[in-house]
Amino acid sequence: MSIGKLVKHGLGRLFPGTVLIKGRSSPQPRIALTFDDGPHPDNTKHILDILDKNGASATFFLQGREVEKYPALTREIHARGHQIGNHGYSHLDAKRTHQDLYVEDTHRAQETLQNTVGTAFEKIFRPPFGNITGTTFLALARSGFRFIFWSVDSRDSFIKNPRELVSHMTSLNVADGDILLFHEDYPHTVSSLPEILNYIKTRSLGFSRINDF
Repeated sequence: MSIGKLVKHGLGRLFPGTVLIKGRSSPQPRIALTFDDGPHPDNTKHILDILDKNGASATFFLQGREVEKYPALTREIHARGHQIGNHGYSHLDAKRTHQDLYVEDTHRAQETLQNTVGTAFEKIFRPPFGNITGTTFLALARSGFRFIFWSVDSRDSFIKNPRELVSHMTSLNVADGDILLFHEDYPHTVSSLPEILNYIKTRSLGFSRINDF
């Protein structure tokens, strides 16, 4: 296990209500689909349609600057019953950004999300690149943010061929409570998503949003 993963799992044990890497087991087994980096002007609508066809709910971790570009798409994600989470305003790397700037960027994203949709959201935050520092973690945790990581990485940032992406996902032992990481801005993710959802359903797993975990 990498040092980064060890740190996240350590935080998860120390702050079980603040850090989520995998959900607890359920009498009705389910997983959480999560999508980062949106909204995307072309792919988001297709993802929403695919989710609808499969009766699947998901959580979308959105960038504040993209929300400002595509407010209608942001509102549509919410209107279709999916959860919206915070992925920072400018997609900063906590390891390369001063703490004060990073915290300010995260709060700015939260304000942008809530102003765009017109309602308050639970403060769920996925750090860009999955990176966080101890001081930044404590500052945001004190502000009420809950940190959401993942237990299954689709690797769609690296696997560009849809067939290979499906093959990768179906080779994994996706199980109850897993949090799956995908991205909105890749067309190969959109192309492979129907088969991946079908695979999840063949494992008798349902779909939950993060706030249902």
